[in-house]
Amino acid sequence: MAKKTKGGAKKDKAKVRKERRFEPKSVMSARVVYLIGALGAILMGAGAWGQFGAMLQESAPPPLKLAPYILAVGALLVGAAIWVGTSGEPALRVGDGGIAVEKRGLLRMPWYEVKEISWNGEGLRLLGKTDMGATLTYTATLASHPQAIAWIVKEARERIPGAIDLPDGAGVPDPLASVGEVLTLEPPQVVGKHCAASGRVIAYEPDARLCPRCERVYHKASLPETCECGASLAEARATAQSA
Repeated sequence: MAKKTKGGAKKDKAKVRKERRFEPKSVMSARVVYLIGALGAILMGAGAWGQFGAMLQESAPPPLKLAPYILAVGALLVGAAIWVGTSGEPALRVGDGGIAVEKRGLLRMPWYEVKEISWNGEGLRLLGKTDMGATLTYTATLASHPQAIAWIVKEARERIPGAIDLPDGAGVPDPLASVGEVLTLEPPQVVGKHCAASGRVIAYEPDARLCPRCERVYHKASLPETCECGASLAEARATAQSA
């Protein structure tokens, strides 16, 4: 049950921020990967038995001269199966916090910092800045990240429609709710940020107001009627006036 304040108004629960994490798909057929891995495992087993089987049985023949080589080839095939079975692209995250690339840590681009989402023939080209202010350009290929692309397009059209430009027939699939690992996000860090309207530094968290769509940060004393992304800030203005 919602808790009531002294003025009789209901105090709503804070919004739970979430995002989806997408692992890249292998560009090679799964059957080929399994076949290479299975052959490597068989060779590793045969090589290990040929090299060390004599230690387990008194009457066993001496180790085979080729056993170490068979074992090595098997290990190489297993390693190759693991390598070709995983894409070289990093995992992607899409949700309330924007778009994040798991590359040398976590590079997160909030929605309000996304400048352009375009199609380059192979996938989405993302251009913007990270939450630390560094320029970020990244291409998510359709072959490795079909569902990450689907969710980026869905979220971008709802949050920052002016930044996305896709041609007809781009081949973006429909987003599936059953795909991707759903993660819970911490509340956004607003202290130290600059108000998007006045440039004023947010010194205290209660002074900050966020756009509900792109999470652009404003000081409560400088709230415009609408955010730069086009979303209404009426609810944020109401809370600022009552604070």
